[in-house]
Amino acid sequence: MRNLKTIEKKVKAILEKNGDARNDDMVLYLALCNVCLKDAGAMPLAEIMTQHKYLGLPSFESVSRTRRKLQATHPELLGSRPVQKLRATGEKAYRKYAKE
Repeated sequence: MRNLKTIEKKVKAILEKNGDARNDDMVLYLALCNVCLKDAGAMPLAEIMTQHKYLGLPSFESVSRTRRKLQATHPELLGSRPVQKLRATGEKAYRKYAKE
């Protein structure tokens, strides 16, 4: 639980400063990796994805869930209108898929 609170603080700081990170989880994850590990952006993606625990990086899913939680409770951290619409449409499609 403490680790999730640490992730939340870092994700919130990134969302407050980086508008692109509000709109794109990949941009957010890269920014967080760079905060957690110097020069993470210069590492091969495969290494980050397969060695994230060893490198001390949070999982992509944890970061994405944290972003969703923060954006639900802090409207000022929401992405652009078009991205909000795309996410809402995607959520509806996923709910339909999950019920099948």
